[in-house]
Amino acid sequence: MKKEELLNTTRILLEKAGFYCSEVCRVRPSGFDFIARKDNQLFVIKILNNIDALASEVANEMIAVAKFLEGIPIVIGNKTCSSLLEDGVVYFRYGVPIITPPTLEEYLRGMSPFICAAPGGFYVNIDGDLLKKIRDERGISVGQLARVVGVSRRTIRLYEQGERASIEMAERMTEFLEADIIKPIDFWEETKKEKVEIERKIDDEIFRILEEMGAFILPTQRSPFNAMTEIINEKFIVGMKERRIIEKARIISNLARVAEKESVIFMDKSFRKNIEGVPIVIKEELLRMKELEEIVSLILERK
Repeated sequence: MKKEELLNTTRILLEKAGFYCSEVCRVRPSGFDFIARKDNQLFVIKILNNIDALASEVANEMIAVAKFLEGIPIVIGNKTCSSLLEDGVVYFRYGVPIITPPTLEEYLRGMSPFICAAPGGFYVNIDGDLLKKIRDERGISVGQLARVVGVSRRTIRLYEQGERASIEMAERMTEFLEADIIKPIDFWEETKKEKVEIERKIDDEIFRILEEMGAFILPTQRSPFNAMTEIINEKFIVGMKERRIIEKARIISNLARVAEKESVIFMDKSFRKNIEGVPIVIKEELLRMKELEEIVSLILERK
């Protein structure tokens, strides 16, 4: 399955499940292909036939964008350089979960995957709190459980702290305890625990003005917009002056609408107040403002 076919298949699955998909971001650079939302669930999606093509920089920015938009980064793929991906298994590259279209289809039907691939084989998540509760209630010592399972006492402690277990070890514990201690993979929880460092290099003068006023600026390098900013608890997808400003404005407007965030384009000069539904604010206007509230009010006024 080639990328375009994989892309269309993914969008069809999401739309059938009731998701509203943004337009495909075909401008470059683009660290993701589109976003999709249903109620409070949002995905930042990248399509890769070969998942080994995912670079660490792209993955980091995907995670940063997803966290800013309060969503989940996810790659839909087919294979690695050496093998096909297995259905029902979650693969990870630089903290981004990767699944096949059939796994996505099951997930959208409410059947979360349980198995994840990692160096050395396949693993499952252990409900550490439940494991400890059952062990304590039945008077099973750490050492006793360790001997039954065939691991060290330290490993049992790690399982109780949430460490993943191999399928074989998990099955041994489940059989001995006669309890289901395996829990499904929660994409949202996996995303939240990922800590990424994006270089916040504030080169543009307009960004410096905003930051000096107290706004949070997160410049992007591999997204179809130039930055994300939070001003007075309002989140904005940000564009800057470019040659293809109308095309960029259309993409930013569409992404903001699907993500249910605001959008703005900052420019040095412009006679326009709005492009493709995206408010325009020029540098001279920013320099006249003293409070962040003034910026937010102007942007919302020009929507």
